[in-house]
Amino acid sequence: MSGGASPAGDPEVLVVGAGPVGLCTAIELARRGIRVRIVDRRTEPRTGTRACTVWQRTLEVFDLMGLPVGDYLDAGVPYTHRVHHFTGLPPVTRPADQPGTRYPRPLLIGQPATEEMLTRHLAGLGVRVERGLTAVQLTQGPARVTVRLAGADGSVRDVRAEWVVGAQGPHSSVRDGMGAAWEKTPCPGTQLLQIDARWTGSLPGDPAHCHLFLTEAGSLGTAPLPDGRHRFYAGVADPDPSRTGDPGVAEVLDAVRRVSGVPDLEFHDGRFHWRVRLYNAVAGTYRVGRCLLAGDSAHTMMPVTAQGMNTGVQDAFNLGWKLAAVVHGRAPARLLDTYEAERRPVALALAERNGRTYWGGVGPVPPFALLRSRLADAGAGHTGLTLGYPESALSAGPGAGERVPDAEWDGGRLFRLLGRGDWTVLAFPEDPADPAAAELAGKEASAGARRAGVPVHVVTADGRGPRGTVADGAGAVREALGARAGGLVLVRPDGYVAFRGVVRDGAALDRHLAGLLG
Repeated sequence: MSGGASPAGDPEVLVVGAGPVGLCTAIELARRGIRVRIVDRRTEPRTGTRACTVWQRTLEVFDLMGLPVGDYLDAGVPYTHRVHHFTGLPPVTRPADQPGTRYPRPLLIGQPATEEMLTRHLAGLGVRVERGLTAVQLTQGPARVTVRLAGADGSVRDVRAEWVVGAQGPHSSVRDGMGAAWEKTPCPGTQLLQIDARWTGSLPGDPAHCHLFLTEAGSLGTAPLPDGRHRFYAGVADPDPSRTGDPGVAEVLDAVRRVSGVPDLEFHDGRFHWRVRLYNAVAGTYRVGRCLLAGDSAHTMMPVTAQGMNTGVQDAFNLGWKLAAVVHGRAPARLLDTYEAERRPVALALAERNGRTYWGGVGPVPPFALLRSRLADAGAGHTGLTLGYPESALSAGPGAGERVPDAEWDGGRLFRLLGRGDWTVLAFPEDPADPAAAELAGKEASAGARRAGVPVHVVTADGRGPRGTVADGAGAVREALGARAGGLVLVRPDGYVAFRGVVRDGAALDRHLAGLLG
């Protein structure tokens, strides 16, 4: 069959790849009224737990997207502690809890459960995943991109979209079609062997905790899963790099025994055992013309720090609102330049850290005593909570670029205000108990935001003030934003501070918004 118009109609945005990143991208577009299609080469969703660690910021992102996070948490296992074991040294137990978030603990849950939640939510927005369609050719024009899709039934069809987002994974035909470089750094001589299994034996520590063993033979991680199995992942020397195919249970068990030093360990009811030849890779650019990359198509990380899916979800959350604004004509295309400027450095830093800290039984043995001593100084960077964009072109004023934490006010939540998917201005009167001060704050803030059509909420002590005023009697919203009396805060659609100023200078807010949105 020759190429023809897609029977489903041509979308404003075509998302290629229906893993967690592609699904999140499609949700962020669809909930903002963008005509979106999402296709995937697999005829059925991928099986296997794969990306099973969901960090705190990812849970916040899901909340801001309007997903049923409570049900999601109930379906998983809370990640409560990480226990570090070093050869010849006492173990170190560190709690996984982090302050300042509604979701203090990470979640352990199989990737299929994450995809099922996202797919169901996307269907509720009127968009269904079209499966068995592979993007085989991409042609960019001045106003549209033509993507040729090959069906599992042998059919061929063309889809013409204004924009295309590639979220296919490491082997990305969209990235290839864009001509984006793929800067790949292998980790030679080592491999990662994984299995989900029930186990018996004298493996030390509480099985409800996550464990990391570092020995001369390599590294070993364990994590409890919702079905009662545990994920075991061993980084060990690779004696035969030419060997292909997934390992048998016996090979994984042998590696786990060698690293842990527990000879009586046995696996039972094992499944999803696989081999990973490790590398980090980051695309040379995340955008060429009307094509963009997200998730593993933009950056593939060694799965030893459980950051790949989480980083990709934040890509999607960053990109979705920006692309929607451009499609709707509410912002110039240059807004998309901030996507790569903000997200690519995150991937590069993660790749550098992975390469520097990974131990897989090859090369000089790390100084375990020194590593153990540094655990007390380890930060919360892996949680995503500390990530910000202070250097972004979107950030202006003291503290701009910081993540906004959730907060309870009288009868509401800050995330429910921000999660509507638009820019938000919060104005703090010079006297939060004075209705006249509230009216003045609202007037100044509205003058600064009116041209861009950004909603304004005045935050007062008792809720008295202009329409949209929020009652913050305990000062929780003010504290969460680090706002002072007389302050003015512009929050981005993805929950980061874009501007800080004062209510008596609404013109500064107007200038900043004009620079961003044109």
